[in-house]
Amino acid sequence: MLSAFSIKQKLTMVMMLTIFAGVVLMGVFFMGYERIQSREQLAHEVTVITKVSYSQVAAALEFEDLNTLQESANSLDYDYTIDVVCIYDGDLVLQARSFPGSVRAIPCPDNPHADPSGFVQDKYHHIEDVFSESERIGTIFISANMDYVNSQIQRYFYMMLTALGIISVVSLLVAMVLQKAVTDPIFDLAQTATSIANNRDFSLRAAKTSDDEIGQMVDAFNEMLTAIQQRDQELQSHKTQLESKVEERTAELQAANQELEAFSYSVSHDLRSPLRAIDGFSQALLEDYADQLDSAALGYLERVRMASQRMGTLIDSMLWLSRVTRQEIVTRTVNFSLMCEEVVQDIQDRDPSRQVKVTVQPEMSMRCDSRLMRLVISNLVDNAFKYTLKVAAPEVSIGCKEGIYYVKDNGAGFDMRYSDKLFGVFQRLHSKDEFEGTGVGLATVARVIQRHGGDIWAESEVNRGATFFFTVSA
Repeated sequence: MLSAFSIKQKLTMVMMLTIFAGVVLMGVFFMGYERIQSREQLAHEVTVITKVSYSQVAAALEFEDLNTLQESANSLDYDYTIDVVCIYDGDLVLQARSFPGSVRAIPCPDNPHADPSGFVQDKYHHIEDVFSESERIGTIFISANMDYVNSQIQRYFYMMLTALGIISVVSLLVAMVLQKAVTDPIFDLAQTATSIANNRDFSLRAAKTSDDEIGQMVDAFNEMLTAIQQRDQELQSHKTQLESKVEERTAELQAANQELEAFSYSVSHDLRSPLRAIDGFSQALLEDYADQLDSAALGYLERVRMASQRMGTLIDSMLWLSRVTRQEIVTRTVNFSLMCEEVVQDIQDRDPSRQVKVTVQPEMSMRCDSRLMRLVISNLVDNAFKYTLKVAAPEVSIGCKEGIYYVKDNGAGFDMRYSDKLFGVFQRLHSKDEFEGTGVGLATVARVIQRHGGDIWAESEVNRGATFFFTVSA
């Protein structure tokens, strides 16, 4: 549906929706904050006024002075927020009661301790036992309403609606003016491109009105037109030099491919920044708001952090792998069993419906580059899961024997006559109709193992599973 709108309308909608979301989120935040503050203030006020009257109530109860008790009850009923004040003796017999007017009279409970202290639905109950020499001689029960808190929230809601209306109108007017600075140059560029496409007149040029990204795009567009125009002229005047021109264009294409590779590398590096932001803000939530989140939410945040860290590690590994033949591998001793268990869990989480029996030999260790070795075991276990897809009782085992690591499955297997093609790039021993794949996973595995100074090979029989063995240099 959005494809039918012009870029001018889309920009206006984006600005309006962004501002609308910001105002709403801010309003909701402040309403929630005000509600919490008002509730805390109400509880604090009731507690303070009760502490102030505590000694007077204690003395009146001890001497059975009902007049003083009533005066104390009246003093606790300090404004319309209080629904009722009840004072009991040590046997929980009501001795005094106060409330703001007969219209709002609320009966005192027979047993104040039967009600929980604190906020109960739309009421606040404060229960204070009165002691004399460690003996309870009475109880103060105060019930307060939330009318003031609700009125504050309602006031904030109306303020938010008013602000939203005013900001929306002002923002719409501003957006209608400002978006012209973006859309007008694009509109002119689109008209020029349409005219060139219809008339095939490459002598036309787009007008540059700014030095920002749109201006750069206009420059690139004009340069492209210049190059096209020059190419046409050269083709017309130098037909006899076609072969040399083809060689020239081939060289330019190679340079462009190199630039594209450099560009892809740069983009991959730039992915790290948003991942660090995801991890950082997730950690900030865990540290600053842990007491406000339940265990499920904390678990989700931990999984977000783990996933962002894992993705960052994967990006780093892939970038590093692209130049693994010329860079030194950073090795350290890792818990290989734990790494295998994590990889298996990740693969099982992708398809929980599959029941594959996986056995990981405990207490395996390995000295390797952990990021690249995780890539190796991920590819091998992923293949084992994939090629056991058609087996009734799939089994996968991972272990180490006499310094030789292995991943074994009881899946489709392969014909050993073609084992020399197993680790070649884009070489597959099964058709895409049987099992999906690109044919680069095992080639990548072999490359990593070779860089670790090790070797990799496989043994298999058709329909009787396969075992991949590999070693790493100590």
